[in-house]
This record gives sequence, structure tokens and C-alpha cells, in this order.
Amino acid sequence: MAAYSGPELLLNFGFDRRRFKVATIDRMLGHLQTLLDAMAAHSDARLSELLLLTESERRRVLVEWNDTRTEYPRDRCIHELFEEQAESIPEAVAVVFEDECLTYRELNRRTNQLARHLQCLGIGPEVGPEVLVGICTERSLEMVVDLLGILKAGGAYVPLDPLYPLERPAFMLAGTQASVLLTRRHRLGGLPRTTAQVVCVDADRQVIAQENVQAPGNAATAESLPYVIYTSGSTGKPKGVCVSHRAVARLVKNTNYARLTNTGVAGQASNGAFDAATWEIWGALLSGAQLVVLPQATLLSPHALATAIENKHISALFLTTAPFNQVASENPVAFRPLRYLLFGG
Repeated sequence: MAAYSGPELLLNFGFDRRRFKVATIDRMLGHLQTLLDAMAAHSDARLSELLLLTESERRRVLVEWNDTRTEYPRDRCIHELFEEQAESIPEAVAVVFEDECLTYRELNRRTNQLARHLQCLGIGPEVGPEVLVGICTERSLEMVVDLLGILKAGGAYVPLDPLYPLERPAFMLAGTQASVLLTRRHRLGGLPRTTAQVVCVDADRQVIAQENVQAPGNAATAESLPYVIYTSGSTGKPKGVCVSHRAVARLVKNTNYARLTNTGVAGQASNGAFDAATWEIWGALLSGAQLVVLPQATLLSPHALATAIENKHISALFLTTAPFNQVASENPVAFRPLRYLLFGG
């Protein structure tokens, strides 16, 4: 039997040059050659047991594509990385919500004061890291202050969506045994019964404002928990997932999929109880970028979202699949100003 080489072999099997690139034909030829060699060497083997990839392709899949090592601050906490940005670019805008904004210096000071207040409530170095603190606050500038304040106190936050039915936050608070629950006065009527100490940050604003603006000490390390987030429960009971400071740093620092810098603007479209908020909030604040918190009404309107992307100069955005499809269908040019568009869910 004559030996064939090159694309001509596959052309004899009916492959049309007009439909297949030469490189594609070469790759298919390599698969066929590998398969024929394996059949000759292992005549008793089933076809499904034989290798199809060439040696170079197997190396690419098993070695090259798995070479994902990168340098990142593996020994630093989230709040420490934020403080580096606050020291480096204190006057840059850190977070925006509607007509409100805070610079990195202002956000740093406010969160230091909240952290000291929380330490007076039993969250701090004396108790140790990973004291769990529930937070039930809608997407807002205050929510970002609360999250960072909890971390600076040495605690770990448990985000509760204010729109949850009461049974779910009750289940989460009981499961985590959160010692404190941060909220606002207008949310008190929608909270479940809990043994946690409920703290209305807006009611305590004057007391918090008297605290020292310098960063307090805490016992957290890169292996400590910054938060516990719950799964949806679609496959059974919701489960609390424990995440370390190091894991968050790995997610957002020196990545190969989206590189935020101090000139970038990240939109926050996720509520704080959805894991995508981790990338949105900390991806922005640990990179010196600006975080634009998007109101719920904006996210429900493709036109309003397109306007916000353009007017707020948003360059990075994450959307779940359903709203992504809606915007892409109704107003596809809405995404044109973005540098990074991530979607999933």
C-alpha cells in the first residue's frame, strides 16, 4: 500500500480545499496518522482506547496550557493591598455611586473608623481573625465601606441579599454563627430573628466618626477568611464556601484575562451576595481602579446601562448570561466602550 503524506491524503477521503484550510487538513492528517500507527501497534485494542492527538498536541494540552503559574502577593491580605493603593494614589476616586464618591484616602479613613468601632464590639485582635459578620445592605457606596471595614477589623463578612426571603438569611446566620450583623435602619423590618448583635451603621454614624482614622491592627493572615459566601442551593441546601485572602489576591492580581490599572473603571453589576462581586470590588480597589456601583434600576434597562457605561467611562464589566443576552439583543453597541466584558453564571 502506498504511503500518503501531506493534505493530499485527506483530499482523497473527500476533504475539499475550498472548505478546509491547509493547516486544518494537516492537523487532521496528523490525527489520522497517529490513529493508524496506534492500530498497527495495538491490533487488539478498541478504537476508543487509542490515542488521537499527536505528541506535540498532547504536550500543548497537558503541559503548556497547564502552565498557569504567576507571581502575585500570596502573603498579603485584601485590606493590606488596598492600603497600598490608598497610600500611592490617595486623591484618586475609589468608589462612585450615583452622585456620591469617595477618594482612596476618604475610603481608607472611613473604613479604619468603622473597623475600630467593630473591634469595640468584639471583632478584633483579642478575639482572633475570622469572626464572621453578616452584612445586609443593598448595592451602594456604604456596602463597600462595610465590607472593607469588616476586613480591617480582622473579621470575615457573610453577605446577605436584602431581597432574600427571610428563611435564607436566617439559615445563613445560624449556619455561620455570625456574631454581628451590619445593616441600615430601614432594613430592620426585613431581617430574620437572630442571635447576632444587630448594628445599624447609619444610627451609629456619629459614634463611628469619633474613631481614630489610622488603620487598626488585626491578626488576619493571607490564609485567613475574608468572607463566606453561600451557593444558590439549586442542588439542595445552600452551602457556605470559605474563601481565603490569598485566593482573592490570586483571582484579581496579575491575571491573564483582565488587567485593571489605576486608569481603569470597573462597573459593579452584581449584588454583594453573588461571587462575581469579589472580582468587581476587589479587582478594582486592589488595582487602584475606580469602582462604579450600578443601581438596580440601571441594570434592568439596556438603554440606561448603555448610558452609564458611556457616561461613567466604564472599561470593565461582568454580567450574568441573561442580562448580557438582553443587552446584546436590544442594544449591542452598549458594550462598545468596554475593554473587558465578562459574562457567565
